[in-house]
Amino acid sequence: MDYDVEVLGLKTPASTSPMAPYRLVVSVRNNGIHAAVASGYVRVYSAGLQIFESEVFSNTLAPGVTGDCSSIGYWTPPAEGFYMIQGYISTPLDQVEPNNNLNPTNIHISGTPPTPPTPVELHAAQHEEGGSDEISIEGLPGRAADQQEALAHVASHQAGGSDALNVGSLAGVLAQDQPAQVHSNTRHNPTMTTAAELESHRLSVAAHTAATNLANRETTGPETGLVTITQLASGSAFPASLYHGLRVDRLWGPVKHASIGANLPGNGLFSASS
Repeated sequence: MDYDVEVLGLKTPASTSPMAPYRLVVSVRNNGIHAAVASGYVRVYSAGLQIFESEVFSNTLAPGVTGDCSSIGYWTPPAEGFYMIQGYISTPLDQVEPNNNLNPTNIHISGTPPTPPTPVELHAAQHEEGGSDEISIEGLPGRAADQQEALAHVASHQAGGSDALNVGSLAGVLAQDQPAQVHSNTRHNPTMTTAAELESHRLSVAAHTAATNLANRETTGPETGLVTITQLASGSAFPASLYHGLRVDRLWGPVKHASIGANLPGNGLFSASS
């Protein structure tokens, strides 16, 4: 048989049940060779009058599987007494009609309510900090209802900590001065003269040719007024006749930078024009 759902009987409520709300449940079986969903209706009668009706549905039932077909709504008996429940359940393309009927089934509802569950004793202290069953929200998704206070964890952000901060990629200027780190000349713009280059410059007579170097000054850009290392002039020093001592008995013109070296007549003095 391709499609056939058979009604086996009323499962809930039992033939004798206490006064309580009920979701009516009918037991069904899929006799077909294809998966099927059972659906239909159930009705409750009292003294021959219909007092309740609800649609019923099952989950998908594999071939040969028995399952529950439950009502959408709940039925609450209006009073203790006898009631009759009847219904009809099938599946699309059902090929066996007679086994789709829930035959009239009598039940008795007594006035005795079901036994209430044993109340749970107050035990909040067990779930609080230090309790025998302390609750931990570690690993739980979402947010706690109350705002949480951050735990002290500054050490975790310090050097060697589990979450050490790194300012290497941060933009802006730090609020506190930082000690200078070892760095190459490429960090400077313009590039700084090295100690070796300064010594070579000091010992070079040609590098101190004042008139020529003055003409080589930069006139634009951040190095305006400077003579760069690549522009230091080569040539001879001023003749010895231009080296003089300082005079205080008259005004002097601009002082020219001349070489101060042991091999020059003006050792230790400024060279100037009169």
